[in-house]
This record gives sequence, C-alpha cells and structure tokens, in this order.
Amino acid sequence: MALALLGMMSCQPKETKLYVASINDMHANIDNFPKLAFVIDSLRAEHPDLLLFTAGDNRSGNPINDRYEEPARPMAELMKAVGFNLGTFGNHEWDAGVMALRNVLEVAEFPFVCANVTFDDTINMPSKPYVIFERNGLKIGVIGAIQLGLNGLPDFHPNKAAGSHFRPIEEVLPEYLFLRDECDALFLLSHCGFEADMETAEQFPQLDAIFGGHTHTLVKDNTFSNGVLVTQAMNRVKYITLSTFTFDKDKKIIAKESHNIPVNTEQNVNADIKAMVDDFNNNDVFEKVMGYNDAAIDDCYECLGCLMADGDLEMTGADLAFQNYGGVRFDTLGVRPILLKDLFSLDPFDNELVLFNMTGQEIVDFLAVSFFTDGGPNYCAGCTYSYSVDDEGLMKDCKVTLDNGKPLDLKATYKVVMNSYMASAFAFEHTDPGTSSYHTSNEALTEYLAKHPHVNYAGKIRVHEK
Repeated sequence: MALALLGMMSCQPKETKLYVASINDMHANIDNFPKLAFVIDSLRAEHPDLLLFTAGDNRSGNPINDRYEEPARPMAELMKAVGFNLGTFGNHEWDAGVMALRNVLEVAEFPFVCANVTFDDTINMPSKPYVIFERNGLKIGVIGAIQLGLNGLPDFHPNKAAGSHFRPIEEVLPEYLFLRDECDALFLLSHCGFEADMETAEQFPQLDAIFGGHTHTLVKDNTFSNGVLVTQAMNRVKYITLSTFTFDKDKKIIAKESHNIPVNTEQNVNADIKAMVDDFNNNDVFEKVMGYNDAAIDDCYECLGCLMADGDLEMTGADLAFQNYGGVRFDTLGVRPILLKDLFSLDPFDNELVLFNMTGQEIVDFLAVSFFTDGGPNYCAGCTYSYSVDDEGLMKDCKVTLDNGKPLDLKATYKVVMNSYMASAFAFEHTDPGTSSYHTSNEALTEYLAKHPHVNYAGKIRVHEK
C-alpha cells in the first residue's frame, strides 16, 4: 500500500508552466501579420495552452485599416483569425469614436478589459474590468488599464470621449486586488507606458506581471520592478514577448522570465493570414501619387513634421504654424513617389486646423506647455526656435526667431495655426478662443503637394535644444 501511494505521488507533476505572448502598439501594421501568425503558430505548437494578449493601440497607422468602411475592421478580423485571447484599450482605439470602438470589439469576438474606464449604458460596450482564465488547473486574473493625460483623458482628441468616463489606474487597482486571493497569478494588461508601469509595480507588488504598451519601448528581457515582471514589445509588430511563469505543486509562482522574439525579420508566413492581408490591401485608391520625395528621410520625425507645418501655414496664410510631436506618425521616407497612403499614414487623425491670434508671450508659453504635455517639442513653420530643459524636464529659455530673421516680439500679436487636437488637449493660456479654418491638416498637406510636387525635407531641422 505504501509503495503504491509512493508511486502515485511520484507521478504528480512538481511544476506547472504558464506561457503568455504579449504585443502592443501594432498600429494597424497588417503587412506584418502573416509573419506574426507564423510566430504564434510556432509558439502554440510548443505550448498549446499559450495565452495571447494585445496591450492596445491596435489601430491608427495604416489607412487600409483606419479608413475601411467599418473603421479598424481589418485589424479586428486579423486578430480574431490569429487567435488573440485578450486585449486592453489604447488611446488610439477612440480615434474613430466610441461607437466605432464598440463595433470593433463585436467583430473581434475575444474579450477586452479595462478597469479605469466606464461607459454610458446606452453604448453597450462589451468590455470588462478584468477576466479570469483557467490553464492547466491554474486560475489567471488579468486586469486592464489605460493611461490618462493631464486633462484626465487618454491621449486622444477630447471630442472623441463622448460616453466614456476615466479614472486614474492607481485609484482603481485597489478595488480589484481581491483577485489576488482568488487567482494563482494576477496580471495587469496596461496601456500606460513603461515608466508608469514600473511605478505601478512599485506600488502594487501584488501583481505578478505587467504586460505594457503606449511608449513603444522595447523592454529588455527579464525586467523587474519590486519583483513584478514588466514587459513591452516596441511597436508596429516588430517584436512579440514570450513570458514564462513556473508554479510549484502548491500553485505558487517560483520563477518568471520574459524573452523578446523578433517578428519583423521572420522569413516564414502563415499563408491563410497572408491571403486575408492581400485581400485587404487590394485597394488602388491609396496608391494615388500625390507628389515626389527627392531626398531620403531617415529617422527624422522633425523633417516630416516641418513638411506638415508648411502645408498648414500655406493653406491658412498664418504667420506661424505648429505641429505636435506626437502627431507625426512615421520618420522614414525613401526617394520615391509620395502616395495617398503615405499621407494618411503620416497623419491619420483628420484634425481640423484652428487659427488663433496670439501674443509672442502666449506663443512661448504655449511651446512650453506643449513640450510638457506631448513629451517633445512642437515642429514649426514660419520660424525656428531654441530651448533648454531644466532638471524637472520642463522647457526653459525658449527663443523664437521669425523667418525674416527678427526675434519674436513678446508683445506683438501673430496669427498662429495648429491642429484641433493641440487646441483642445494642451492647456495653454490664450485670450483668443480660436477659429476653425474648416480644413483638415490632411487637406492642407494634399494641397501643398499639389503646388509643390517635388519636396526635399531631408535634414530639415528648425528646433534646437541648447
């Protein structure tokens, strides 16, 4: 009898492993999905119970997806086909409005979680604060979270928020820590940014891991904060992170690790997913030639930001134009025709241009507020400027020089144009409430290229940090 019992005990597994693949900020790079699908297929062949998560910003970056008849449906269809198990919201999920977001969730058919947003009942948003998965006898709780800016909203145009209500995640998380007692593992699926995730881990060591997004950070393998594993896999389907959690026979985690897997360089593809992508890409409208880029731009957001600002300036006849740092969506453009697809990828937001009469002092203050709010300097047209940064990361010593070589007169009034996101989301002081131009920034860039069909913005730098 004793020998039989000993034999039964020896057959019991001493350890159980849980595998989680996570990705973030895919920004509608559907062209990499056949490679991504192959990587996921390979991981599932080895780990059949794999969980696959997306940490938000699935859209906004490819007009094939963003300007589809049902916005973002291609990404939803592809994520469903690849077999995602869970997602959380990124700020750009709101770019087509809250009802379009609801429609995407209905198409995707896998759950989305976010604990620090609620919706009006009339919206019927099919999302939850958290979910619990069961794998290999383990219960895994996953809470969702999204970042909030200084205005209490995620980084989207404020007029997109209708029916959505947000709270800081650090206020909300304590309401869900009861899951620690109910689950063998507790995770946060976060679109709050790497620095914020590290701070959250310090504050809430009850979490076992945070799968993050928002800041497009390639977090090194096996990064921990206060014992919490923290991951993020860059952006645009370049990497995916595989995290492994080892449990002892009492279902306690005894080891955890993460490993970044390159997707962009993968040579193999999933043929079925490739066929879906080819079908979505079969759209000649976006192949229309809008102009020609005469010199290669490589790793220079400002070069393309200057092009956008020049378009805004010329269309509106303003004295100065400013383009926010976060509104320039790619930084590399080869010597080739500029396609309509490029324009909508560079600026996917369709923001209206707003005109303000601002004093020179208001302009300097606006640049400082923008720098702090957007995490970088505005790009410009009609001027150049220099600045330095103090120990707290704030802009100081801002000196603006007009294109005529004269310094900005702090007491004079200038006509300034910016997009409506900047006008609404940046809390700068201005006496003039602003007037819409009734044109979008995309219209301005289209018109600019029609008048200047050959452009050369390589090395175009107008902003200098001292």
